[in-house]
Amino acid sequence: MSTGFLYPGQGSQTSEMLQDVPMSYFDTLEKVTGYRLKDATNIEQDTVYIQLALLLKAAYYTDQLKASGIKPDVVAGHSIGAFCAAVASGCLSFEDAAKLVYHRADLMKKAYPKDYAMGVIVGLTRSEAETVVAESFDPAFPVYLSNENCPMQHTISGHIHGLKQTLALAKTYHAQTAKLLAVPVPSHCTLMDATVEQFAPIMDSVTLDATICPYLKNIDGRITTDPAEIRKDLLHNIAHPVQWNKMMDVAQEVGMDLALEFPPGNTLTKLIHVKFGENKSIRTINIDQHGIDDTLFLYQKWR
Repeated sequence: MSTGFLYPGQGSQTSEMLQDVPMSYFDTLEKVTGYRLKDATNIEQDTVYIQLALLLKAAYYTDQLKASGIKPDVVAGHSIGAFCAAVASGCLSFEDAAKLVYHRADLMKKAYPKDYAMGVIVGLTRSEAETVVAESFDPAFPVYLSNENCPMQHTISGHIHGLKQTLALAKTYHAQTAKLLAVPVPSHCTLMDATVEQFAPIMDSVTLDATICPYLKNIDGRITTDPAEIRKDLLHNIAHPVQWNKMMDVAQEVGMDLALEFPPGNTLTKLIHVKFGENKSIRTINIDQHGIDDTLFLYQKWR
């Protein structure tokens, strides 16, 4: 039996998500970055706040579970969640993760301070989504196909005007859902290539240690325990589509039969249910839904 710790990315945030996080986590974050998360404004449109808040939330709940004796056998994070997964795997300290995430988010924000975002298309295959993006492409308002979340759910990244055109066309292809996401930057596409180059020396400035468990990579879905491979993944996932669909295939292949989704939200739990259906080969516990006490009860019951 194998337990996976799964961490969501941008778009899962809420305005109330940090209310239960102890002040000590905020203090550590401010000491490392100089950023006062408690004082941030316009939080739903500030990618620096969003990414740091997701890291803070994940770190607190990961510490809670580990203190209760629950440790991961495999970790996976979606986009910014990959940094949370690296912390959970033991190869990256919370302090270094905070430093990296702060600079990563700041560079992304400076590259595209306005007019760019991401969207999601549900109900089309990857090849159909590629066709929609190609047919609607306008070089003045570029849009690119980005993440593959499951076989029939994909994201697109680019200029908001172009995104609206592409999403409208997707609906004519009978997409179930085609809408903008609460992500204020065009992540996981070639528009972020320059940001990767700027982030590289910062990524190289921290030490990554040996892991306590395998880590699933965003950029190709493969599994690794090599800190050098994890470093490469954390760097390049800014401009590379997240291969979440492949990551979950590999997780199942290596025996993950219980997935714990860390707060906030339930996006990754839903993706597992959609992907694997009713066969229950992978049970899920959504920590945001159940809370720590019920999570511990369910874990002990199923284990």
